[in-house]
Amino acid sequence: MKICKTWVVLFAVFAAVIGYIQKYHLRSFFRLDPVKLQELSQQSIALYPNDTRSLFYDLNQRLIAEYGDLIEPYNDEDWVHNNAGGAMGTMFILHASITEYLIFFGTPVGTEGHSGVHMADDYFTILVGQQMCASATDLEPRIYRPGEQNHLEWGKTAQYVMPSGEACWALELAQGWIPAMLPFGFWDTLFSTLDFGTLFRTVQLTASRMVKSLLHGKF
Repeated sequence: MKICKTWVVLFAVFAAVIGYIQKYHLRSFFRLDPVKLQELSQQSIALYPNDTRSLFYDLNQRLIAEYGDLIEPYNDEDWVHNNAGGAMGTMFILHASITEYLIFFGTPVGTEGHSGVHMADDYFTILVGQQMCASATDLEPRIYRPGEQNHLEWGKTAQYVMPSGEACWALELAQGWIPAMLPFGFWDTLFSTLDFGTLFRTVQLTASRMVKSLLHGKF
């Protein structure tokens, strides 16, 4: 009984500390601006509406010009599959820290799944194709097209679709407690796909980006 009480007290203290940091200090760690990311995305889309690879390279250069070494230089090799919430896509990690990540995410063939419920705000700026979303109370889909940004608020959930047979790519920013999001990203691999090679590569890339951010004093 004493052990249970101790754990309850510890959990309450932990929750209080997390709540305090979230309310008063968490946003001070953010370095990326979703409004600016949408603006830069729209500039690249206007130049390369029909050339996805050139769009990625152009947007990456704009991000580096804006945020410097916070952004990883783009290449065609460091893409990894991602299975989460029943959906499957691929991602390129542009930045990762304890409080933020920025990725190119999407699929050339379409997918559908659950957003997950996260201790973070998620900003999904469509670059190519379209995304359809619906929360539990929606009777019609919300449709996002190139240059538009879908904001999934902290703790909210949604069903999302990247239509089958179509390419859909986005610039995704998450801001919050990023380590708390990782189990959602790993669960399907551990208990369904068993693609441990991809899991290892994902962990390797994420860890290297996080260490790089910490070394530069960015959390």
